[in-house]
Parts: sequence; C-alpha cells; structure tokens
Amino acid sequence: MRITTLVAFVFTAFPAALTAQSAGLLITNDDYDIVDDLRRGNQMADAASRLEDGGMRVISAPSATADEMRDALIEFGQLVPEADALFIGLSGRFVHTTSESYYLPSDGDTGPLATLSETALPLSVVLAWLAEKPGQAVLALATDDEDVDTGDLVVPGIGALDIPQGVTVLTGPPRPLTDLIEDHLSQPGEPFVGAAVQDDEIEVSGYANSTLVLVNGRTLPPVTGSDRLADIKDWRAAGAIDTVEAYADYLSAHPDGEFSDMARARIEALADTPEAQAERGEQSLDLSRDARRDIQRDLSLLGFDTRGIDGIFGRGTRSAIAAWQGEEDLETTGYLTREQVALLNEQAARRADELEAEAEARRQEELAADTEYWKQTGAKDDEAGLRTYLKRYPDGEFSELADERLAAIEAGKLDRADEFDRQLWDIARARDDAAAYERYLVDSPNGAFREEAQERIVQLQREADRAEARSIERNMNLSRSTRRAIEARLDALDLRPGEVDGKFDRDTRRALRRYQKARGLPETGFVSDPLMVQLMADTVEQIFR
Repeated sequence: MRITTLVAFVFTAFPAALTAQSAGLLITNDDYDIVDDLRRGNQMADAASRLEDGGMRVISAPSATADEMRDALIEFGQLVPEADALFIGLSGRFVHTTSESYYLPSDGDTGPLATLSETALPLSVVLAWLAEKPGQAVLALATDDEDVDTGDLVVPGIGALDIPQGVTVLTGPPRPLTDLIEDHLSQPGEPFVGAAVQDDEIEVSGYANSTLVLVNGRTLPPVTGSDRLADIKDWRAAGAIDTVEAYADYLSAHPDGEFSDMARARIEALADTPEAQAERGEQSLDLSRDARRDIQRDLSLLGFDTRGIDGIFGRGTRSAIAAWQGEEDLETTGYLTREQVALLNEQAARRADELEAEAEARRQEELAADTEYWKQTGAKDDEAGLRTYLKRYPDGEFSELADERLAAIEAGKLDRADEFDRQLWDIARARDDAAAYERYLVDSPNGAFREEAQERIVQLQREADRAEARSIERNMNLSRSTRRAIEARLDALDLRPGEVDGKFDRDTRRALRRYQKARGLPETGFVSDPLMVQLMADTVEQIFR
C-alpha cells in the first residue's frame, strides 16, 4: 500500500467553491510502534470539537495507521469541492530528506528511504492540495520531539518547506497550537494570525494576513457516497490524459457531474485554434518549475512585469509574454516557442551584463565618496566624527568599524557614568523602543548616553518604515537554502553578510542594503522580487536550484 500513490489520486484539481464554508482534517499520532510514545502528540485531537462548533466539517484520525490515514484522506477529499477554506492539522512525528518532508503514521517505518516513501505522507503533496484554495488554506504541524531513529538520507524533524503562495503554515509544540486553534482559529469570524505571531512557541510561515478568518459558523452539507467518488476518479483520469476524447468520455459517463463545466471548457480550449496550438506548443517544451522561474526572471529583467517569480504561469506572466512578443513583432499568443525562450535568455543575459556594469560604476563612485568622508570624519576616531560618518553612511564601507569604536566609547562611558544614569540607560536598553529612549532623554537630559539614545530613536523609526518591505519578504516564503544562496552571493560580492547560514541577521540586512544602493533599488534591507531578479541575473548559479 502506497500513501504517496493514494494522495496523488485524492489531491486533484477541484472546481471553485460555491459557499463560504470550511473543511478540516486532523491526524494526531502519539502511539508509535517504532519508537517510544510521543508525549502530548494527541493533544491537538481535542481541538476537533471546537472546530466543529465553529462551523467546520472535520475529519479526525487519532493515532492513525497508514491505512487509517488513507481512509481519512479519502473522506476529507470528498469535502474539498464544497469548501473554499481548508485546514489540515498534523500532530506527531516528522522526518525529512534533502528534497521532501514526511509525516509518519503510527505504524510507519523510518528505515530506508524507499520504505519511507511507501508509508509516510509527503508534505509537498499536502501543500499542493492547500494551494488550490489560496488565501484560505492553513496547515498546522505540531511536534515536541525529534529524537527518531532514521535510516540513511533521512533526518528527524519537519525540515524546510516550499510553501505555495496563499498558504499559511503554523509550526510548534502540540499544546500551544492546540490553544491557538481552540481559543482563536475555531472562533467564528475571529482572525488568528496575530495571536500566532505573538506566541513565541509558534512559527508562522507563508501567507500571514492578519485579517485571515477560517470559520464562519456554517457547516458543510453532508457528502454523497460512491457516486461522487466515481465522479472524482473519472475526472482525475481525464485530466491525466488531457485530450478532447478523454474529456468527452468523462461527459458521457457524467453529463451533469461536478466537473462537467470544466470538461466542456477544456474541450473548447483544446480545439484547433491558433491559441490552442500555441498552448500545445509550449506544453510540448515540458518546461520545469525552475525553467519557468528563469523565464519569469528574464522577462522581469527586460522590464516586463510577471507579478511574481514563482514558476507558475498565471495571468501576469502571460500578459508579460504577450507584451514582449508584441515588442519583438512576434505573434502575441502569450505562449512561448523554443526559439523564443532562447531569444529571451539571450536578451536577458545582455541586460544582466549592462546592469552589472552600471552597478559596479555606481559602487566605485560611492566608495570614493564614502572613503573621502571617512577621512574627514570617522578616521579621527572621536565620537562626534564617528556619529557624523554613520549619519550619512549607516551601511558604508567603514560602518562596522565605526560601530565597534562607538561600542568601545559607550563601554567607557558606562564605567564613568554615575550609578543613577547607568540605571536609566540599562532600563532604556532593556526595553529598546522609542518611548524608552525618549523617557531616558527626559530623565537624564545631559546623560552620558544622550547621543546613543537619539541615534537609536532614529534607527527604530527607520525600521518601522520598513515594515511593508518586511511583510513582502515574509510572503515570499524564502526557504533556508534560498537564504543561504542569497548570503553566498552577497559574500561573493564582498558585501560582508556575515556567516552564510540562512539566517538574516544584522550583517545580512546591511549587506542587502549595500547591494540595493549600488543597483538603484529601495534600501530596505529586505528581499523583494526586483532584488531577486537582479541577484539572479548577477550570479552564474541560479539561486532557486
């Protein structure tokens, strides 16, 4: 029995939901045959009744074996067509490889990778399912113990997830996640993301809309039995073949089926029109997700907005392709040929070289001005000169050195300051917000740390102004490997991002601002699509690979 095969069948495309109702799946495992029991792994099962009270139709499977997980998935799959909001909660043990994360059934095997792929549930498939309901899809992953004996190539824990756009992922121990579900997520009309963000034990990834509401107090209608399942199976079979004949066979068996309108629309799309021919021509190229990202990068680099670089050719990408084709006096189908892909890549490579040359010229000019200003101010090694330099060049070539020297000056001030002034400053530093530093300036207007307080207030205001940029980066769902690739590129450019570890710390933010400044981008210190376009254009190795 293969859960992977089963899931590939259940997780198929469904028509858009017609009602504002939600469906939930809770699988909560704590009794594992292969290891000691997972403490508190089944706590999230208690949340099922709360979700149902809130109006969600919930399929629950505590301590589920592989067969029981399969049955729960099939039952949940029958609810999906009627729902426009989905919630999946998985509590128990997780393992991962370099390319996939798995949720273990209670009778699962963490031995060889081949055995694991036959019994465990791949999280990439769960995320693909949730991606069908963007903006209304939540995945909660609960575990409090990663000490699992694994085979070769398998590592304990959830690992890095490639989260689709519009999907919210919550990870944390079972108890905090259960409290969040019971107290907030299950309450009709109540947003829950804010409460999750404020909980130190819960990590929020992916789509983090603070107004997201998952339940509204109305339940789904009961599902039908074998007829609907047969309808889904036949539609899945037609979609796998994707021909006019296959969709006609589906309509013959289900003239009024749930997917009949979609089948007729697909037959029309496959008719022998120029647009259909162009679409089939592009399909024959068998473009991978990475190849599609490359094309979106090329278009963006040439000034055609694809509305994201995610490897998904939606309306924005099609419009960008058509606009580029029009500029090149090509037939504006919105679909690419092999020759056009090659032409795009050639043009983008030339543009990348131009941008790099322009950035290097700006960098050299800025470096000369930076160095000269340092000689006039910070090189004198006094506090006033150092602060004057940092005011103009907070991320300048000598900013780290200026910070170090100011830190030494502040340490000396601590030694010389009177006890009352030191106490006031310690309180302000502990709170580290604008109000605390303003309070210090009022209580100690001539204190030893007056300049530091004023400077920190300016820095905090600058950070607040970057809130939108921070949100944009968060919604990009950058994986740990992508973050490391970004840091490696910044390091190769001698921008000093600190350790290449996938953690965006103060050094990384400063390096990002330096990169943005040299390339004429907004100096936020946060990653955005325009930054990724240029960063990928600058590097030989593609970041997403």
